[in-house]
Amino acid sequence: MHRLAVEGISLSVEPRCGILADLVIERGGRRIAPLHRAPWVGRPSEVPADAAPHLAVLEGDFFCAPFGRTDDPDIPAHGWPANGHWQLGGIDIGEDGAKTARLELGELVQGAAVTKEVTVCPGHPVVYQRHVLRGGAGRLPIAHHAMIRVPGGARLSFSPKDFGATPTTPQEGDPERGRSLLAYPQRFEALTDVGLADGTRRDLSRYPWGEGQEDFLTLFDPPDAQIGWSAAVAKVDGFVFFAVKDASVLGQTSLWMSNGGRRYAPWSSRHKAVLGIEETCSHFGDGPTVSGGDNDLTRAGYRTAVALGGRVDVRYALGAIPLPEGWSEIAEIVLSDGELALVDVSGRCEAVPFNRAFLNV
Repeated sequence: MHRLAVEGISLSVEPRCGILADLVIERGGRRIAPLHRAPWVGRPSEVPADAAPHLAVLEGDFFCAPFGRTDDPDIPAHGWPANGHWQLGGIDIGEDGAKTARLELGELVQGAAVTKEVTVCPGHPVVYQRHVLRGGAGRLPIAHHAMIRVPGGARLSFSPKDFGATPTTPQEGDPERGRSLLAYPQRFEALTDVGLADGTRRDLSRYPWGEGQEDFLTLFDPPDAQIGWSAAVAKVDGFVFFAVKDASVLGQTSLWMSNGGRRYAPWSSRHKAVLGIEETCSHFGDGPTVSGGDNDLTRAGYRTAVALGGRVDVRYALGAIPLPEGWSEIAEIVLSDGELALVDVSGRCEAVPFNRAFLNV
């Protein structure tokens, strides 16, 4: 692993699969580790031999290209960026003490070369990630696959969304292997009112909301959105997770809700209270053929893939702070020069250093 550490934040970048791991943030004398690590990581004998490589090291965040299905049986789910080999090109140190790890993917993605930059800055409780795809051909669904684990529960908030929807088929349709609880497919106006398969409705902005379930949905940014954000207040576990993205590229937020709903290895009903807050550009995780083609979402004006052939620049930042006393839900995230302000529904605000220019919008 390649370790990056500056004042207040440290993490590792795993050259296998490009996994962002071991994120630790220290702020105000408190220490938090908000990202998820699967219980089988470090125990390769518990992972089936035919599983996608990223599954054995499932942790933190990773970049997917394509996101979900790949359409090619020789390419693992989530593509080579999430399963291949990343070569370290160097670690740069800026005048302000910021450290940037530069990596290059050993495999091509539909003919495109892919580079990764991971940056941490002293005093910033934020990880800045940039992926650039150069060349290649065709259209490609992409995503960042960040995961938190919140056994004590979390309250979720997002920048404005047009609507939400579930894909045609559930995550787990075979009751011998697992269980999904949402209705598939469906469209809904707000995460606070979503249909379940049994005909009832549930507020999904509070997670977990169901036992023994594996579910997936997508929230859609307005097509003209430039900056988007996601947040989770984990009151019992003591942190606030947040992510900020270039919404002109990653125009959706997909939620992977994994709470003991898969019975087969390596999940074995023990993968619980895990929430993937995944910033995406895809047709529900369908492969390049569907996501990159004419579909119901593109006909409605929503992007479901990026076009290769030139240069695609994907910018995304995630971070966390220890939970301020009395906070319950993020009402807004406000960006200004040099600062990101988290605003609780109570009106209280906490500002952290943030490089707004990184988003390039």
